[in-house]
Amino acid sequence: VLVCGFLMIYSIVHVTARQDRTFFAGLKALGMTPRQIHRYLAEKGCLVTLLGLLPGFLIGFLLNLALAGRVITGIENPAVYFLDWPPFALAAASTLVTVLLTYWIPTFRLSRMTPSQAARSSAPRRGRGIGRADGLITLPRLALRTLGKGKSRTALSVLIMLLAVLLLTSVWMEYVSLQEDVYLDTLSPWDYTISDGSAVMEVQRYNQNSRSITEEVVEEIRQRPEVTSVSALKSREVDLTASEELQQRVVDYYDQPYDETMTLRESQAGYPDWVAGLDRFAQTGEYTALVIGLDGKYLDYVLENCPFTSGEFDAEAFAKGSSVLVGGAYNDGISSLAAGETLELEGETFTVMGSVKHDDSYLSGSNSRDAAFTFFYILPLETFDRLFPGQSFRQMAVEIDPSMQDSFEEYLTEFEQGRNRGIGITLRSDYQENFRNARMNMVLVPLTVGLVLMSNALLNILNLLIAKAISRQQEFAVYQSLGMTLAQLRRLLLLEGLYYAALMTVVLIPLTVLFAKMVMPGVITEFSWVSAYRFTLAPLWITMPVIVLLAVLAPLVCMGFVTRGTIQQRLRTGE
Repeated sequence: VLVCGFLMIYSIVHVTARQDRTFFAGLKALGMTPRQIHRYLAEKGCLVTLLGLLPGFLIGFLLNLALAGRVITGIENPAVYFLDWPPFALAAASTLVTVLLTYWIPTFRLSRMTPSQAARSSAPRRGRGIGRADGLITLPRLALRTLGKGKSRTALSVLIMLLAVLLLTSVWMEYVSLQEDVYLDTLSPWDYTISDGSAVMEVQRYNQNSRSITEEVVEEIRQRPEVTSVSALKSREVDLTASEELQQRVVDYYDQPYDETMTLRESQAGYPDWVAGLDRFAQTGEYTALVIGLDGKYLDYVLENCPFTSGEFDAEAFAKGSSVLVGGAYNDGISSLAAGETLELEGETFTVMGSVKHDDSYLSGSNSRDAAFTFFYILPLETFDRLFPGQSFRQMAVEIDPSMQDSFEEYLTEFEQGRNRGIGITLRSDYQENFRNARMNMVLVPLTVGLVLMSNALLNILNLLIAKAISRQQEFAVYQSLGMTLAQLRRLLLLEGLYYAALMTVVLIPLTVLFAKMVMPGVITEFSWVSAYRFTLAPLWITMPVIVLLAVLAPLVCMGFVTRGTIQQRLRTGE
């Protein structure tokens, strides 16, 4: 911001650099010393700074007031809460230094010149190779010569615009590269979760005696026209006793090193209920298991996110109901029953199809304290109902047709409020809103900075074009005295603006394309875990028409001013 701010102020202040050098050459000829010139510029810079501070502070604070509430949550009016004087003092000091440097830097070379040298340096230079052999010159060549007169100021203007476009391109590519579908698939593998009221939040312990989600509720949801699939899950805590073989296997497993400083058991010291459960298991072999009956998306989740530590999944054998999957610790190695071993549940014997590293994040709510240390026994829903008849659902996962999301959420709202059965619903729209808010907050501050810099860059272009036209009032009077018509003068100004826009195009488009293709893929990769590189030049394509519009309109708007008065009056007017 400081670099671009300096370049912009420098370009605006010195857009009439030749006239400024002529002015200072005259002052030196009248006896003003370099020190006096520097003092004059210092006072002028202080005045300009003072005039800019109040509107600058006001605009900056209003931007902060608008943005802070989105970025900082949990505090009412954070912009006012954190309001303090140091940022204002730093802004004032930075502005003053920027303005003083802007005024002083060009005068260092001028201070070493004599008045005659300063006057010669500001005199217009004769163009070479522009006119024809007969001394005539065409309007396009005359416009091109005008463009070449202020090469340094034009280059500076192009540089400022390039920096603004690159910043906005970077921010916009980061914004559009954040993928909503990746976010939704990760945080919610299905569209909607309908949970028992005792398991809505993670801090709640699921009450397995609840009757909030019944078979009738599941069937009603399944019959909705928006719904494409409904997956259900039930769970039941069961007290079991492990064999001596399993008991020793698990104890040895948790006694193995976690790292150079502790064992796996010691790494869980922050979870006293889990430690107490392991101690009970090690001493008596008793433990509280969690039996889970599931189907559909829940089973898919387990198979996709819980790697096997022994055995493998056989869909046909699993569906028969004589096999069980066993979930142990989410760590390498077998920390539970292994494939081929047997398990007795409610008087029935099951064969362990395989053991998995169990990721229990798909379960709503928490289990009882007794089941803090547990093994997860996963069965088909039909088998679970045979073992535990009458058990209600802990949760269900619902997938819908996305085009019918609004109508389904209206139904869910009425369903939840009307029946008041103690259920909790996690809406797809809640995840979408969270994503969109987070995506905007991630780019909000740099986007605002980029828009401010772009506004300044466009104002700089407008200032340059207007100053170029207005400062040549006498020059245009000379052209008219030599026979140039108003139509030709208007065409000349139009050509100058178009040449300027063409120069911007030649520089901005290839450099922005290279930046987007060569630099941004690496930036996007590191930006966020939900980012996927998407090529876009939207800021550039929006900016270019604006530049063309300014390049055409600004000189033409100045036409009335530069042709005001008679030719004789304008010839007597100094530049």
